[in-house]
Amino acid sequence: MSKINKKVVVTGGAGFIGSYVTDKLIELGYQVLVIDDLSTGKLININRKAKFVKLNLAATNAPKILNKCLNGAVYVFHLAAIPRMQYSVENPIECHNANVNGLLNLLEACVKNKINKFIHSSSCAIYGLQKKMPIAEDVPFNLPGTPYALQKLMQEQYINLYANLYGLSAIMLRYFTVYGTKRQSEAGSYPNVLAAFSQQKKKYGKVFVTGDGTQRRDMIHVFDVADANIIAMNSKFKNGEVFNIGTGMTVSINEVAGFFGCLIKYIPQRPGDAKCYVADIKKAKKLLKWQPKISFEKGIEGYIKDVDEK
Repeated sequence: MSKINKKVVVTGGAGFIGSYVTDKLIELGYQVLVIDDLSTGKLININRKAKFVKLNLAATNAPKILNKCLNGAVYVFHLAAIPRMQYSVENPIECHNANVNGLLNLLEACVKNKINKFIHSSSCAIYGLQKKMPIAEDVPFNLPGTPYALQKLMQEQYINLYANLYGLSAIMLRYFTVYGTKRQSEAGSYPNVLAAFSQQKKKYGKVFVTGDGTQRRDMIHVFDVADANIIAMNSKFKNGEVFNIGTGMTVSINEVAGFFGCLIKYIPQRPGDAKCYVADIKKAKKLLKWQPKISFEKGIEGYIKDVDEK
């Protein structure tokens, strides 16, 4: 691939999703600068062709360093976060500082450096518990169930504010349940049942399913998520538009557990755990011309093979 004389910044590029977005950008010929504090991501996940700056976005010296990092950049992908829901319940202030204050530092640098477009990774967690499925982008939000969910909602609101007040060009992608490769457990970043099952099988020889396992989730492969990010970057949308990134289909937790081929132990269901969560992706299909390509059956088989070869 011929080199593109365009600099792109990826925050969280050592993490699960961010590392694949980085790989995709480099494959396309972009010059990529990864910013990550390595609190959940790993150095081994960063593409060797990318430049790397270790930085906590909420640190006191972050504004100065970000200003330098973003100088000359045309696009910024924001994937850095503390995305562990239970961790946010136990450590709300730490997570708020990282997820909200860190974002503000980044947005300030984007405005100062006149970034062409800010591509933001959001979450379906902001919808709260919903009765009607599938969930479209314009449904009224219910009370967020965790500090993490509230922080993701605040992020979107701040991005819209910066778009309206300061002319920030931005697009936002709300991910549903992302899975895909062994980098998921290595990065330790995105909260996902597959990574948990992999670790449980390795440690205990069985997997632990909450409730009766009939809960259903929209599982989207990380390769499809990375593609969605690139399409969002190249799209005409830049006024804070929001798109669901999922498959529009569901799989039960029992079905997921069955692929691991070991004993299943049922434990009490977590309070507020949704029975079903599935994306309405008609908007992304129609306007972004994006749609998922990898079926769950194909994706989970590849994931288990990848983990077993680790």
